[in-house]
Amino acid sequence: MNESHAVYRHIAFPLTTFDYLKDFQRNYAGKHGVVLNNNQALALILSQHKALSQQVSA
Repeated sequence: MNESHAVYRHIAFPLTTFDYLKDFQRNYAGKHGVVLNNNQALALILSQHKALSQQVSA
């Protein structure tokens, strides 16, 4: 999860999206024993989505 560059933005999520993010963090921590912050969780979700999208497109 360590990238050489970072972009900082203030963003707002709908409550249901924020709840999904928090559920993802809890599930990840339960499965892997690692607590992710919001940035790490969102980066992982987007990375997984990108990989899945590329598989579907191929």
